[in-house]
Amino acid sequence: MPTNTVTKKRVLALGTPRFAVAEFEQLCKSYDVDVVLPHPSDRDDTVKRIHEAAAARAADGGYDAMFWLFGTSAYSPFDEHMLTPVLASGRCGLLASGGAGYNDVAFEWAAERGAYVTNTPDGPTQGTADMALLLFLSALRQARLTEQTMRSGHWRQGLPLMDDPQALTVGIYGMGAIGRAFAKKIAGAFPPRRIIYHNRSRLSPKQELEAGGAEYVSFEELLKTSDVLSIHCPLTEQTEGSIGADQFAIMKDGVYIVNTARGAVLGEAAFIAAIESGKVAAAGLDVFDNEPRPNPFWLTCDRVTVQPHWGGFSKMTIKRGEGYVLANVRAFLEAGTPINPVNKP
Repeated sequence: MPTNTVTKKRVLALGTPRFAVAEFEQLCKSYDVDVVLPHPSDRDDTVKRIHEAAAARAADGGYDAMFWLFGTSAYSPFDEHMLTPVLASGRCGLLASGGAGYNDVAFEWAAERGAYVTNTPDGPTQGTADMALLLFLSALRQARLTEQTMRSGHWRQGLPLMDDPQALTVGIYGMGAIGRAFAKKIAGAFPPRRIIYHNRSRLSPKQELEAGGAEYVSFEELLKTSDVLSIHCPLTEQTEGSIGADQFAIMKDGVYIVNTARGAVLGEAAFIAAIESGKVAAAGLDVFDNEPRPNPFWLTCDRVTVQPHWGGFSKMTIKRGEGYVLANVRAFLEAGTPINPVNKP
């Protein structure tokens, strides 16, 4: 007698999880999962591998969903050139991305082709806020400068006295989950004199209280009043380059800058000029323009502590984030709607 066969839905996985292994194994049992291993440093090679996988499945109708995880800067952006073969059949309805930011994904283009793009908004919250805290202290105590002085054999000779967080006004640009977590951490560890913030919309009184009594101010007042400016906003058309020469000009002399959001929020040329002039006393940066090959200035300036976009790369953060990515895939394949869409097909 003839038997009815049910074709499993198909998923293209760009890489495999390091920690959410059980969840991935369950996904592989439920669906037909093809794994493409990205090249660690060659974007063109990674794109070629994706295109080859899509071509191999084209005769069967293509994929229903695709996902990628973390540490993708070597082969991002996830643009039309990379993804067109995956979406060409019209069958693929989900592109599930790791990380909170999605400025490197062509999400509007994907929506026009009927595909959701998802992120993991809560996955990197604590890890990135911890990194902001580390860079906050590193900037205030000028950790790069003091370490270089000691390593060069001069002990603390010539070092200036540093600032204390308790005496300062800390300004937060962008009060989403990461900004609020950062405010809560600094308020609990060493309460600054004042925490102020600017956001697209004001938080509720309860959220402001939980964020160390943070006060909502205008963008201009944030720039004029902050002794430390910590950047946590997403990179959008509105925020890209929103801190440039005119904005640095109205900041306090000797301001400190911390950035764990996206490098392009600050105009790089104006930022470098502000550091060289002393307008910015010191900075702590985890994000840059042109990652993973930032301007050499950031690698040589003794008043800047740098990290390689590493805030979200802790064991707990990656495990949670991987779980969120796979949960978005499963929710879409089972119900047709993902948990964390950033667009609307």
